[in-house]
Amino acid sequence: MLKQWLAPIPVQTFVTQFLSKQPVAMPGTARDAVPLLDWNILDGILGRCAPEDVLVVARGEKLEIPPPRSLEELRALMARGIGLAIRRGEQHDEGLAELAASLVRDLPGRVHVQLFVTPGGTHGFGWHYDHEDVFIAQTAGVKDYYFRDNTVDRHTPLGVQPDFTLFTRERSQLATARLIPGDWLYLPSRWWHMAKCLEDSLSISTGMYPLIK
Repeated sequence: MLKQWLAPIPVQTFVTQFLSKQPVAMPGTARDAVPLLDWNILDGILGRCAPEDVLVVARGEKLEIPPPRSLEELRALMARGIGLAIRRGEQHDEGLAELAASLVRDLPGRVHVQLFVTPGGTHGFGWHYDHEDVFIAQTAGVKDYYFRDNTVDRHTPLGVQPDFTLFTRERSQLATARLIPGDWLYLPSRWWHMAKCLEDSLSISTGMYPLIK
C-alpha cells in the first residue's frame, strides 16, 4: 500500500525524512483505496459491526444516541449534521483488513483502521491529536484538513487522557490540505489536527505504531 501511495518517494526515504517528523499530502496516489469504502460498503459495515465500535458525533462532541444500523438510518442522522467514527474497521470488512495488512508489509508495526463519515458543512472532532502515526485516505466527498506541530503537549503517556484544551497555547505554523477521493495525508504522531467537510465525506484513517522510528 505505502509503496503505491508514496510513489515516486521510496518507503525508506519516507521513514528517514518524514516518519514521526513531518506531514505528507499526495494527490491521486491512493486511488486504490476509493473502492474500499463507498456508501454501499458502509451500509454493510453498519449492519454487522458491534454498536460499541460506532461513535456518533456532531460538532466535535460524542452524542449518546443509538448508532445507525443501515445507510437509511445514517442518512437521517446526516441530514441533522450528525456523523460517525467507526473503530476497528479492519475487523468489519475484508478489504479494509487487507489494507491494514498491506501497510504493515511496507512498514512493520501495529495498526488499526477507523472510518469517518462526516456530513457536508460540518466537522467531526475538534482540534486533537493521536498518539499514533495516521494515514488518511479520502474515498468520497471533499474534506479540508488543518494540522500543526504539537509543541505544548508531546509527552502525555499512553493510557492517560490528553488535555486537548492545551491547543489554545499552540503557536506552531498552521498547514492545510484539501483531499478529494484518491488523495491521502500522513500526520505524524501527536500532531494537532481537525477537518471540515465541504460535502458528505467518507475517509479511511489507519493509525499505526511503527516498529521503526
